[in-house]
Amino acid sequence: MIDSVRASLNQIVRKIEHEYDLLRQRHLYAANNPKVLSDEQKQQWADEGYLVLPRFFCQEGLNRVNRLVDSLWEGNHFASSQVVTDIYLGTPRQARLHLTDAPEEARKAPYKLNDIFLECKELLSVILDPRVVDIMTELLTGAPLVCNTLNIEYGTQQPFHTDSLYMTPPKKLNLAASWLALEDVRENAGPLQYYPGSHRIAPYRFSNGSITAIQSEIEDYRKYMKSQVRKLGLKPKAFHADAGDLFIWHSQLYHGGAPIKDTSLTRKSLVTHYFRAQDMAGPHGKWGNGFYQLRAHQKV
Repeated sequence: MIDSVRASLNQIVRKIEHEYDLLRQRHLYAANNPKVLSDEQKQQWADEGYLVLPRFFCQEGLNRVNRLVDSLWEGNHFASSQVVTDIYLGTPRQARLHLTDAPEEARKAPYKLNDIFLECKELLSVILDPRVVDIMTELLTGAPLVCNTLNIEYGTQQPFHTDSLYMTPPKKLNLAASWLALEDVRENAGPLQYYPGSHRIAPYRFSNGSITAIQSEIEDYRKYMKSQVRKLGLKPKAFHADAGDLFIWHSQLYHGGAPIKDTSLTRKSLVTHYFRAQDMAGPHGKWGNGFYQLRAHQKV
């Protein structure tokens, strides 16, 4: 009985400490950090739903991420056996498995390394870089929490979609994403593509009233989005990035991966999705003024 009460009290204390830390973070941010986005950037975010930050990361930072990916694939990193990968994306051979179980040839086709931040804390210095945290804090009106990462070497060719389908924010639309070019992206490599202004389209509601995807109803979602894009006269754009460019987008920006026209070309990149920390129950890890989820890997 006493142990049960003690455990409950400890849980309450941890929750209070977490809430206090979040409140302190918000206070310190407001007191010590002036707004980091210009009026022009804030207007672009409101009007178009994305920001482009040219050459945001230096080459050494990009090299660290690329070396980490190499080390994981080569089995030279302690986390290789824990990392989960999706291989042969968009083909009948698509599969999800632990990286150490993936054949070497799978790296030569589109794939994703999922959530390596859960094991490789060296990635946190990039995805929770203080400048990124400041920007995300301003966009989300609260400290950001990393909920997932995707390391990619080839274009995904993913159909157009909105991120809230698969990572539905617990409150409102408090989700933003970043895409970091780890090398120059050439036109035929299947660049990121998007519809500026599409974030202003009202979220599609599935049969249960939620904006979370029901797979059997995805075609209805796509028809809705296409009709809204036509109604608003929106035109797609492709992001031909230089190494170090950072692209940040709203949870409702309609985006995807362009077809790969030259399969010999890579499109090395790092995608990160951020919730607002104050909206999420713990446990969380802390890095500087930002946070990241402490959770298990996706199931294989």
